[in-house]
Amino acid sequence: MNKYKVLILVMFFIITFSLAETHAIINDYSLLGKTIYLDAGHGGLDSGAISNKIVEKDMNLVLVKTLEEKLIAKGATVYVTREDDSDLSTSSYNRKRSDLYNRAKLINDSKCDMYISIHLNSTTSKTWRGLQIFYNNVLKENGEIAKVINQTLKDNLSNIRDIKLENDYYMYKYIKVPGILIEVGFISNPDDNYLLRQEDYRDKLTNYIAVGIENYFNQNIS
Repeated sequence: MNKYKVLILVMFFIITFSLAETHAIINDYSLLGKTIYLDAGHGGLDSGAISNKIVEKDMNLVLVKTLEEKLIAKGATVYVTREDDSDLSTSSYNRKRSDLYNRAKLINDSKCDMYISIHLNSTTSKTWRGLQIFYNNVLKENGEIAKVINQTLKDNLSNIRDIKLENDYYMYKYIKVPGILIEVGFISNPDDNYLLRQEDYRDKLTNYIAVGIENYFNQNIS
């Protein structure tokens, strides 16, 4: 009889532990039901900025793929404007504008909950550095997304610049769903350039962008 009591007790603990594990996994899907579109800037013939071993189009794609994994792990449905070294242009005339128009159309047609566009900054001066978030006032939510994600990054990483209102960028003024542009650093700056080439830093950076997205949606739960 004692043998059966021990067996029942063991089974009880196994079931209890399994339920606790399942509950924890469900709770971790904080972005379940949210659709997010990620845009890796440039691609194909358009390399973007180039400085000290970093080609912008390639680094943008690396960061987007890493961020995509983290958002999917939180339960989000994620789409990307490009998955490889290509652009979205459908015209040889004014190829760049065609590319930007088609990115905006993809994002609009998806009716996603948020878009995040990833780019890198570069100047002739090596002193400028830091991540900066740009937003426009096409939608009121854009400014709030910028504030929440920026604050999350400032709380966890160094050298995060203040957010900036910018209404003149061609692509973003045509996007009708909420979102922001993140310039993740100045590759013309030796420190930013070095950090972006480190896998552990890219992992931290994309992790806190994902947490910032999570924080934004959590504060808007009614």
